[in-house]
Amino acid sequence: MNPADGDRWKSEVLDQIFAALAEREELEKALIFKGARVLSLRLNGGRQSLDIDSNLAASFVAKHPNREEQRLFLEREMKATIRRHFERQEPVRYELTTLHVKNHPPKGHPMGWDAFEVRINVNDLTRHVRGLPALTIDVASPEEILDTSVSRIQFGAHSICAYTLERIAGEKLRAFLSSLPAYRAKAKKPGEAVRAKDLYDVANIRRHRAISDVRFWQMAGQEFLIACKSRFIDCIGLETFQEGWEVTRTTYAQATIPDEIPFEEAEATIVDIVSFFESLKIVPFTFPLNQK
Repeated sequence: MNPADGDRWKSEVLDQIFAALAEREELEKALIFKGARVLSLRLNGGRQSLDIDSNLAASFVAKHPNREEQRLFLEREMKATIRRHFERQEPVRYELTTLHVKNHPPKGHPMGWDAFEVRINVNDLTRHVRGLPALTIDVASPEEILDTSVSRIQFGAHSICAYTLERIAGEKLRAFLSSLPAYRAKAKKPGEAVRAKDLYDVANIRRHRAISDVRFWQMAGQEFLIACKSRFIDCIGLETFQEGWEVTRTTYAQATIPDEIPFEEAEATIVDIVSFFESLKIVPFTFPLNQK
């Protein structure tokens, strides 16, 4: 299976797994879904996503404060619902072989924001291929949200709790800043590639919601602020986003994202959004690490 075929296969199977998770009431109460797959649902289309992103619900963590209990719960419930979903299909195409929920990172997050990584292996009975790609679900720890950050969205025959489009816009902006050198140094976070794909997603949102949609971007700005606060991320203004901008430009050109949004459009989107946030006094802001 070549890389392009592998990516398409992963996306197709993840659609089935996402549908399976939506069927399980126990998981529906434990997880809040987010990321590119939810963004695609909110916009009725978007870039291909090769994982599923979620947060533990704060109410679930309050009820199950022990991390090992959380891990075992997720492993048990995910195995049951994915296996049941596959077995109910006619004809049966997929077979769950392994599913493991692991602490991520293994030794704990340096800031105490521990999360889980779910690794899933599936057999495709229509393909006589060994070593099919593993699939992943990222389950992040709860973070501060607003009353308007989450809403239900229909997915197949079921609905799920997911981040609103305003929250996704704010979190995408936050996620990009979290990958830049200044924040990595502040949080003693290991190096990683600049998250250029988040700039693409924000530009795609802007295509659907122009800056002239004042109410939307006001709410997105509040979501950006609270998302940054929960991870102690600072934003002085445009210069924060443009740290190492040539590296971002190169990374964007090399990223596996659709090419219908050029970097120049993504750049102009960030300039306009930050200018709008400044006009509302949302930025600048700083959140010291010792802040409670």
